[in-house]
Amino acid sequence: MKTLYCICSLASACLFGLAPGVAGAATAEAPKVAETGNTYKPQFWVNLGGFSRHFSNSKGYNENNLGLGLEYRTSPEIAYMAGAYYNSVYKTTSYAAVNWQPWQLGPVKLGAALGVMNGYPSLANGGSFFAALPLATIEGRHFGINLGVIPSMGKVDGAVIIQFKLRLN
Repeated sequence: MKTLYCICSLASACLFGLAPGVAGAATAEAPKVAETGNTYKPQFWVNLGGFSRHFSNSKGYNENNLGLGLEYRTSPEIAYMAGAYYNSVYKTTSYAAVNWQPWQLGPVKLGAALGVMNGYPSLANGGSFFAALPLATIEGRHFGINLGVIPSMGKVDGAVIIQFKLRLN
């Protein structure tokens, strides 16, 4: 319960702290195609890992998932992600994904990340497998969060995850 409280507190702090900056950034940094001819300036982010909260919390999962990754956002709808983190079963996971977010609700981008990952012994014997993850993103000028839901299915115990990121440019 303490972990869930920490995750919710951090997510709330990020949401409330980022929302004014995101709203301002949306109006101040919106692409001006007619004036400049530029459609979008790509963004580079560093992902720092984050936290997870599993729906089945009696199995001793690691919910402090520190890691390091890069995210390259080529448009408001598409970002490419790659990195590694210490997963919920105490192993290192490497991942590469495309984050497609065609919908936006206020400052929140909505969509899914589709990619390849590894490091889970109960899936593909710890080898690589394809994964899809519903993902919401909030990005300010310098800080952002990715919030995802891993559905429970088969050998997978679902979880809510939060990933923190810093903008590099």
